[in-house]
Amino acid sequence: MNAPDTTTPRFRILSVDGGGIRGLISALTIAEIEKRLGEKAGKEVRMADYFHLFAGTSTGGLIALALTSPKRVSATELASFYTEDGPEIFHRGFGHELGSLWGLSGPKYSLGPLREAVERRLGSSKVSEATRDLLVTSYDMSRSEPYFFKRWRALERPERNFPIAEAALATSAAPTYFPSHGLGDRALVDGGVFAANPSVAAIAEALGRQSDEPARLAPDDLFLVSIGTGEFETGFSQRQVSKWGKLGWVSGGDEPPILGAMLGGASDGADYWAHMLLNHAPGEGVPSREELGNGPRYYRLQVRLAKPIAMDDASRETLKTRLPDAARQLLEDRRPQIDEIVAKLAAAGPIP
Repeated sequence: MNAPDTTTPRFRILSVDGGGIRGLISALTIAEIEKRLGEKAGKEVRMADYFHLFAGTSTGGLIALALTSPKRVSATELASFYTEDGPEIFHRGFGHELGSLWGLSGPKYSLGPLREAVERRLGSSKVSEATRDLLVTSYDMSRSEPYFFKRWRALERPERNFPIAEAALATSAAPTYFPSHGLGDRALVDGGVFAANPSVAAIAEALGRQSDEPARLAPDDLFLVSIGTGEFETGFSQRQVSKWGKLGWVSGGDEPPILGAMLGGASDGADYWAHMLLNHAPGEGVPSREELGNGPRYYRLQVRLAKPIAMDDASRETLKTRLPDAARQLLEDRRPQIDEIVAKLAAAGPIP
């Protein structure tokens, strides 16, 4: 095991996974960290006071944009986005269900309620006005390539300076759930198709800094907190999978099997790679799954769900009981790591 790292990190990153309504787990976890930092500081603080870069995919992108908004949204206010607006965002009238053949011939949900909630909560500010650096993922179907919303890009190139609400709609456009989001000639969808867990993308972004301080960073300069949205591993037998055609891959269960495999596999892969980049010492053996994300420079806060929770399950039971219970379980299971995170952030102090 590595010796505890007592150095003050030069560059701090908060990264949040995709996961739809399960983003409430992340919001409640962030709210606890924010509260404990405020207690140590003796005053009200915001997460944007303590991290240089906020990275997010899909619901995590919404969180990153909200936390860096000029409106200085608190993590507690962020949680209300899920509990208050979630039921309307993930609601389908009979007419929409019939018109989309229950999601088979068109997006499962209309964009209207999500757009209204995002614009109301995030306001009309632009990506360039974010209070910290941003890395929000999406994928451009027109060019078949990743597309990132970044503050520094928006500052340098006016054509990349979109309203943060537009960035939120693009990163949230999960295939089969919401329609793609058009910006210019781009057809943008949820960045989860390549980076459900954007931790490694955030590391690459930090290591590529050349001018704005802190810059010219090495892996040992980084401090990364990565927050998941809960995981439940649904297994399928070879007998089942071998018979699936197009319909089998995109239907059945709490979420399409292809989407679950894509998001889960990408998230687990990023967890391992981030650990090896930031925590692993040369010469050490391959870490077990239980050893991943325990610091000293990379922390992964994730919880195993007792039962699957669909990305669009905005039922009262899920919002009032199941997701808050999962967040409490995460905070209990990862208490030693959260203690270390809070201690290191408090010792480093707010960023000027």
